[in-house]
Amino acid sequence: MTAAEELYQQGLISYPRTETERFQPEFQHLQLIESFRDLLGQGNELADYASKLLTGNNFQTPKAGPNDDKAHPPITPCRAVDPGTIGDPTQRSVYLLVVKHYFACCSRDALGKETEIVVKLASEEFSAKGLMILEKNWLEIYAPWERWNTGQGELPSVQVGSRIFPSALFMREGSTTAPQPISGKKKHKENKWISS
Repeated sequence: MTAAEELYQQGLISYPRTETERFQPEFQHLQLIESFRDLLGQGNELADYASKLLTGNNFQTPKAGPNDDKAHPPITPCRAVDPGTIGDPTQRSVYLLVVKHYFACCSRDALGKETEIVVKLASEEFSAKGLMILEKNWLEIYAPWERWNTGQGELPSVQVGSRIFPSALFMREGSTTAPQPISGKKKHKENKWISS
């Protein structure tokens, strides 16, 4: 919070202790995004994403949350600066987080499909469940703080009925062991501690 307050005092971000989650209708989103594109130039992650937001229909007005203190906007960058010019590493990281969060709020939703792929190989069938991300949108800029994850992994995009050609097949040999017989006697394990 100290780093955020110092950025606020330098005029780089808006008031950081606000609970406001909605922008006023007159907020100049496109003008702020253009300032990042124009200041930083091509080849800079923030400038490149700003350019993307300004083309096609990639920009969307940020969704309004329920809280509005009527005194401050949501935590937002106030002006574009090259993050590399911010000497303090903590302040630089906080500024990057605020800018990327703002850009993510101005982006379209990510699109994907939770799906299952079934592969038949000779008489065997193998299946995998996971996610196919069709459009990353806000996820592109908001890394590493957020990823879309179903917990089962990301799958490549394939069409129904497609043929795949595996680059390698592995046969692993292994065995299982039978569990110990059930008995009515309780076994106690002795704990031994080694001190150094």
